[in-house]
Amino acid sequence: MFRIRQATMEDNAALLHLEAQSPQGSGISIVIDREDYFYRSRVNDTTRVMIAEEHGKLVGVMAYALKTLHVDGESVPAAYFYDLRGEATYRRSMKRGFYRLWKATLAMIEEDDAAFIYGNVKSDNYESLNVSARVGTQIAAPMTILTLPALRGPVHPLDPHLEDLEAEIDRISEAVGMRNLRPAPFGDAYRRGKELGYLHGIYRIEEGSSSAQVSAWDLSSIYKMRVLNMPKSLQALGVVLNPLARRFPVPSIPHINEHITYLQLFDPICRGPKAKQLMKRLIQHLRHKIYDEGITLVTLFAYDADPLSIIPRFFPEQRIHYYTMIRPVHCAMIPDEPYYLDIRDI
Repeated sequence: MFRIRQATMEDNAALLHLEAQSPQGSGISIVIDREDYFYRSRVNDTTRVMIAEEHGKLVGVMAYALKTLHVDGESVPAAYFYDLRGEATYRRSMKRGFYRLWKATLAMIEEDDAAFIYGNVKSDNYESLNVSARVGTQIAAPMTILTLPALRGPVHPLDPHLEDLEAEIDRISEAVGMRNLRPAPFGDAYRRGKELGYLHGIYRIEEGSSSAQVSAWDLSSIYKMRVLNMPKSLQALGVVLNPLARRFPVPSIPHINEHITYLQLFDPICRGPKAKQLMKRLIQHLRHKIYDEGITLVTLFAYDADPLSIIPRFFPEQRIHYYTMIRPVHCAMIPDEPYYLDIRDI
């Protein structure tokens, strides 16, 4: 018997088990370790998790958050799609079962009166891109994610600017302006992030008329990444680099089954002729800071069309690319770039 319903907290263990069957990455394979599948419900006001069961067994999930966004000067409801996966050994007609799950989820999104559905897909995930295209989704905007390892080195004092959060929210709001996909009201993610302990700080460096700023988030209290597999070449490189990393500012390579934690950087704001130089210096300071705090990696997220963002070059570094995909529901066209990238959408 095939059944579709909304998930409850009683489904938490089954959803976590389903997620564990879908490791991320092709070279280095990682899996998320966490205790609460529903943690997004604490950073978004309204979420829906639709699951498919066959003979009482969880075989698929589609989940979204209902948000209010600014689009072309107006506030409109939109559905952010953040999970779609199926049970690895499910041998029934996966296409038919997932199509039924999709239709049920789409019907609920239509009832929620969402103007459009959007989500993020890795640029080389051709299977997901093809599936998205078949249901009417379009590529709307590319984004880049820069990943760098923590580095041993002198820790420079950085003000997290959390004492007057409302002033900082106003500062960011003024800088980003009323661009499309900006959440309404603006600043809820920051307020909730500080309340829950996820907001690490709002860091900036200023020099004359130039400045560089990022908002830093530490979600290691709710989930960690664990390395399942990696190429033997990287394992061999780790044998060389890891002993050096304990004494010198060189990157280290994680071990199999080692947990990885991230400091995630959003809302980069670069201004003035020295902004690129200051952004590189700020990121380097944060790499030293997180090494001292036991965090493994720092990642910077930015849309390619973001007029405030400058992503400097590092060596070594890793850059991966995603597309924001949009499917109109109760609107005729997809919004124009540039977009605002909400921490809650990653």
